[in-house]
Amino acid sequence: MMTIALIENATLVVSVGSFAASIAAKGIEHKFDALTHYPDRRARIELDELADRLNRFATFARDLAEDSNIVAGFDGSGEVERFARKHVALTRAFWEAESRCLNWFITGPANFPKARNEKRQATAQKRRQEISDHEAKARKAIRARALPFGAEGDPIRSNDPDAIAKIEAKIAALSDAIDSAKAANRIIRRMEKANAEEADMVKAVVAETNATPEIAVRAIVLQPWQTRRGYDTTGDRAEIRRLKIRLATLRRTQERGTISQTVETETAAFEVKENADIARLQLIFPGKPDAETRALLKSNGFRWSPRETAWQRHLNEAGRWAAKRVMAALEGRVSDA
Repeated sequence: MMTIALIENATLVVSVGSFAASIAAKGIEHKFDALTHYPDRRARIELDELADRLNRFATFARDLAEDSNIVAGFDGSGEVERFARKHVALTRAFWEAESRCLNWFITGPANFPKARNEKRQATAQKRRQEISDHEAKARKAIRARALPFGAEGDPIRSNDPDAIAKIEAKIAALSDAIDSAKAANRIIRRMEKANAEEADMVKAVVAETNATPEIAVRAIVLQPWQTRRGYDTTGDRAEIRRLKIRLATLRRTQERGTISQTVETETAAFEVKENADIARLQLIFPGKPDAETRALLKSNGFRWSPRETAWQRHLNEAGRWAAKRVMAALEGRVSDA
């Protein structure tokens, strides 16, 4: 595990890039005085957990940086530093919220402010959830920046410059798999008629189709719920049909190229852009849309992209219809005013 946070003499020391922090257990244990008989123990546990989260993320970023498909210029150290700064701040906010909570077992039940304490506990729980959410969202975000087109084995993304070539290769691989499955099925049917042993069927399929023994066994040795030996190619054929439709759509999009139009309303003008380079349909406003417009965009599947400074979704027919709904709603809002 990569280490950016160490605990020495009951003190957490964090160092990554230009960020450094030192948090002593003695300095935070008073925050848990009203929650436990052992605030010193709770403080050490909190520091241990914070160190573990920081080091886990650093290790995740390091492993990501070693991926062969990583985008050029990916700054793993900068990503870890940015995460550490915010995560430490979020953790401190949680500790501060916890310090305002009470445990009647510690303070005594007399005149215990139950309603007020419940509100404070809800706030503390919210701060705790923010810590968990931050780690999950940061992992997702850093992976998207490091591997904008996905890692090996991930679904093929439309914004990948090699998407068409990858889809063609996948179709070819599936076609080869179907041909091998058909050849194996012919062998199985022929040997079934000859009342051959299952072991002999497995050997024949492995020898003539290059299938592994494990895969051949699954096709030949019947399970209690099975009535027919052989490979089922229904799923692969359906996948090929789906991929061919997607391939045709991507080719049409690339042939059309990037198309842009400006939509005028009485309140503002915005750009509707079919960005063929990244396969996204984008709505670009001159400034931040009002709350009602943002809700309209989100309800139609558009999400804000800081990188593109646009509200966008996948470029396909569904995206085009969504853009038309947004435009009609904005025009309707003006006419109703």
